Amino acid sequence: MEIVKDYLLHFSFILFPIFLYQVFWLSKPDLLVPRANRLLVAVFAASSSLLCTAFPIQELHSVRYGLQLIPIIVCLLYSGTAAGLAAGAASVFFQLIWFEPSALFFLSLIPFLIIIPIQLQTKWPFFSKRKKLLFALLIGCTETALLTASVFIYSATNIFNFQNLSSVYYEAAVSVFFQASALLLCIYLIEIIDENASMRARLIHSEKMAVVSELAASVAHEVRNPLTVVRGFVQLLFSGEQLQDKSHSGYQKLVLSELDRAQMIITNYLDMAKQDDYEKEKFDISLLVKETGSLMESYANFKSVTVTVQSEPDLYVFGDVKKLKQAFINLIKNSIEAVPSENGRIEVSVQKQEEMILIQITDNGIGMSDEELQKLGKPYYTLKTNGTGLGLTVTFSIIQHHEGSVCFTSGEHSGTTASVRLPAAVH
Repeated sequence: MEIVKDYLLHFSFILFPIFLYQVFWLSKPDLLVPRANRLLVAVFAASSSLLCTAFPIQELHSVRYGLQLIPIIVCLLYSGTAAGLAAGAASVFFQLIWFEPSALFFLSLIPFLIIIPIQLQTKWPFFSKRKKLLFALLIGCTETALLTASVFIYSATNIFNFQNLSSVYYEAAVSVFFQASALLLCIYLIEIIDENASMRARLIHSEKMAVVSELAASVAHEVRNPLTVVRGFVQLLFSGEQLQDKSHSGYQKLVLSELDRAQMIITNYLDMAKQDDYEKEKFDISLLVKETGSLMESYANFKSVTVTVQSEPDLYVFGDVKKLKQAFINLIKNSIEAVPSENGRIEVSVQKQEEMILIQITDNGIGMSDEELQKLGKPYYTLKTNGTGLGLTVTFSIIQHHEGSVCFTSGEHSGTTASVRLPAAVH
């Protein structure tokens, strides 16, 4: 039972920082959708690893053995190579100061132990929860096998003179269970916490949208009818003989264009207000995206921008064709307006990833800062001088009603990528 107690202590060292991260970062009220704080993750991972080393489960010839590699693996999978290697380096550095044999032992093994997490990290966000747990089980068993094999190899070559090798078999059997369990539990908790954070963000956004939609519907209906009357009388007024000369034709165009703009704003309000007006059917979204790209080519050519669409065939989703087409028009139009007038490029790709369809719209435009990315999709927020801030709000609403998600990745002066994920329809 002593060994079970030691493993449970290591479990607490590993799981406690995960809850701390949720409390101090994910629950911040000023962040609607908190971005990953890689520095904080690296600090917590290094601290957990060091605590597991300071209170080992067993010592084999001064080599402190435990679950100290689990936090490093989790950091690699969720925060990237830089954060994971930084956490690993910090852990090894402190071990070199305090527990030199342990540091040398694990330092020689780290390149082999982290190769699987590094290979998986780029695809990790796109894996389903089930697939992540399966890989966690595989990684946990592999790590234990490598550690056990290294003990015998180092002992046979007299690099480390381990004693009581007969107990290593027992330790290996127990370790497989606890290593895999610890990694599975970590990843399961992180996924649940991430889902709760996303759900909270969607709930807050939905509450705001509900208020805005009610206001939009009432205001739009009240204003639309008078505008229609005004437009008719303006056309009638300028049709008179005394107003047919060229000096007044510019006034007519100006008045009518402003009325059309007001009509467009009201239409956007109504689109945002009609949250439940969806006619869903099964259709090939790759054809829809290609059709939308062709539709936007004339507008792109006017702006001297090239639009290319690459798509896998036969990618079906269940949704409202007109609504999704409107969403993609908004996204492509925003990209066209963000790129330079010369050498502007828009690349649209459609592919299947697991049980989702991924549509990515990438431009080589001016890009956005992290602060601007956080505000995207909020009502009335726009980066355009003459925009209403409703286009992306409507787009977010459409995608969310299809049980999908929209996210933007960007950097200043480095372009922007809009990624839309929609559930694939079952054939």
